[in-house]
Amino acid sequence: MNFRGMLADEDALSPVIGVVLMVALTVVLSASVGVFVLDIGSQVTEQTPNAVVEYDFDVDGTGAETMTLTQEGGNPVEAQYVTVYVDGEIAWEAGSNSSDYNIVGADEWADGLEGGDSLTLTTGSSNVSVGDTIRVVWQKGEQSAILSEQQVG
Repeated sequence: MNFRGMLADEDALSPVIGVVLMVALTVVLSASVGVFVLDIGSQVTEQTPNAVVEYDFDVDGTGAETMTLTQEGGNPVEAQYVTVYVDGEIAWEAGSNSSDYNIVGADEWADGLEGGDSLTLTTGSSNVSVGDTIRVVWQKGEQSAILSEQQVG
């Protein structure tokens, strides 16, 4: 092999490496532009929490109606995103009661719902009736979910 043959082999290798590097660079740049243009990162959504709520009702239509809601399991839930509805009306929201409902005892839900925490609300007989639906709803931004639902009975 002469000196001239070695020089020719090295010259042929250089364009191949150049083409491979250019293709790799094009793929990386295309992927980067695609991520920004399609905004793929914002497609990741937060999962809604789940909660197991036990209901205890003392509703007989004769005076102060009482309902106790206790989280018996599921994920801890931040109180600021939770609302309790009684037949579509807000009874408790983000750690405070509405004017028609009074909190009885300690509001264990005020700092978040965790296993065993209870919320007891009392109200006049005109606000809660047998057959009304009690819903515990989580809403954060545009996401919402009914964590628990029960009919007064």
